Formats: sequence, structure tokens, C-alpha cells
Amino acid sequence: MKKIKSKLCAWVLTVGSLAISAAAANAQNTQHAASDLVLTFQNTAGTGNDQTVTVALGNVSTVFRDGGAFSSINIGSTLSSTYGATWYNTSTLWAGAVGFRGDSSTSTQLLNSDPHQTIYVSKARPSVGTQGSANSSLSPVASGLGTAMTSGINSVKNQIEVNGGNSKIFVQSTSSSFIDDNNPFVSLGIQSTAYDAIQDGVQGNFGSGNLGSNVLGGTGTIELALDLYRIQTRNDVSGQYGFGEAVNTGAYLGTLTINQSGDVGFSVASAAVPEPSTYAQAAVALAIAAFFIARKRRKTNA
Repeated sequence: MKKIKSKLCAWVLTVGSLAISAAAANAQNTQHAASDLVLTFQNTAGTGNDQTVTVALGNVSTVFRDGGAFSSINIGSTLSSTYGATWYNTSTLWAGAVGFRGDSSTSTQLLNSDPHQTIYVSKARPSVGTQGSANSSLSPVASGLGTAMTSGINSVKNQIEVNGGNSKIFVQSTSSSFIDDNNPFVSLGIQSTAYDAIQDGVQGNFGSGNLGSNVLGGTGTIELALDLYRIQTRNDVSGQYGFGEAVNTGAYLGTLTINQSGDVGFSVASAAVPEPSTYAQAAVALAIAAFFIARKRRKTNA
């Protein structure tokens, strides 16, 4: 009898373990990865104020940091069904983008050359400005907030990872999304600190008017633009991207755009233009090199 019970218990445990494993496997969203930048939407009043939208846009470092090939995605039908047909004219509808590499640890391991706690966040672009250059303001992040930022961003991303099926777009109730928790407001229309670190928030809001047609690398009528920044919390890991450069300060990567049809685009930052002094130094170096080459040829021909 004891042997039968023992075998029965072992069988139950095995079946239970398989069920748990299967559930964990099914929870993996193949259209979202831990390294993805996500675009989130929330409406603070009116149609869809009880629903949030999360969209997986691609790897933060290989697509956005290095200006890789961003594949545009259309979310117009989702925004229309969630927030109404004229969502792009809704001033209470806000959108922002966040992502990170690694986790909240201080490990020296690199992931696509990014150390752990490397943060990617957006800031609203108030006007068109110059394509390829930032037109927003991101205040430095206080030292030591890397853990809080990654934890907050992860709570948002985990929802699309676990509950989003196999889709890049996930709609869920505001009460369970963590988007509103991490993007609070001081009062209606005024953002508070986002993800425990980003002053004045990471979001921009829609409303009447637009930024123009075919601007900032986007097509059609551009309704919202978000400048994307990379924040590194350390700069001392050999081989890392941004080694020796500023920490807790945003480096502009490019601009996300959303047009009236719901197409999401991305235009990369322009290459840095050397200072005049750099050109002068290069000219001197070339002149010196030319002098020695000519001198060597004269000796050879003598």
C-alpha cells in the first residue's frame, strides 16, 4: 500500500511539474523580448480611460541605440477601438517609450555592449525642430536610481511578456497594467516623476493640431513625436558602449513618430559634426604626414 501511495504521489508531482512547465512556456510572448523598447498608451479621461496599450518595438540596443533597421508598425486599429476613432485629437491620451538592458543588478556583464541597468526613455518633442537633433529636455537622473527604474519598467514589460499572447500589441485594464502607476500625474495634464526617476515624465500627449506632414522622417500627418534617450548608470566596464562617458545623463538616439493612421516610425540621430578645432587638427596632421611622405620619396629617388 505504501509503495502504491509513493508511486501515486510521484506521478502527481510529475504531472504537476509538467503542467507548471507548460504554463511557463505558454506565457512566453514570442513577439516581445526582455530587451525590447515598449511604447505605452494611457488615457486619463473619456473613452478608454480604463484601458492601456503596450506595443513591442524591437531591441533597444541593436535597433535603436545603433540605428538599425526599424520596422514600422501600425497600431491605428487598436488605438481606434480602444480610445475612439479620433484618438489623435484626444488631449488626455498620452504615450511614452521605455526599455532597458540586463536587470537591476550591478553585474559587469555586457549585453550587446550595454551594462546592466542601461535605461532607454522618451521625452515629448514639443515642435518639429531639426530632424536628427533632439528638441526636448531630459534632466540628469539622480545617482543610484538604476534599480528603481529597471524595476518599474520591468513591471510594465512583464505584462505583455506574460499576458500578451504572441502579439506585439497588448491591451489590458489600467488597474493591472502598472503603466499608470509608473507614469503618475501631479494634476490633470501635468506629469509627475516617471519610473521613480524621470522628472516631468516620459510621455507626450495628443490633441488638436499636428506637427505637419512628412516631417521628422515620418510619413503622413505626424500627430506626436518622442525623442528617445539612452541613460547609462555606469561607464567603467571595459568594452562597453559609452565607456568613460557621462553617467545618469541622457544621450539622444533619435525620434519616434506616430502619424494619424497609427504608423509608428523612427528617425535616427544625425552623426555628430566635428568642432572647427577638430578640422584644424586634422588638417595639421595631414600636412605633417604629407611632408614626411614627400621627404621619404626624395631620399628614395636620390
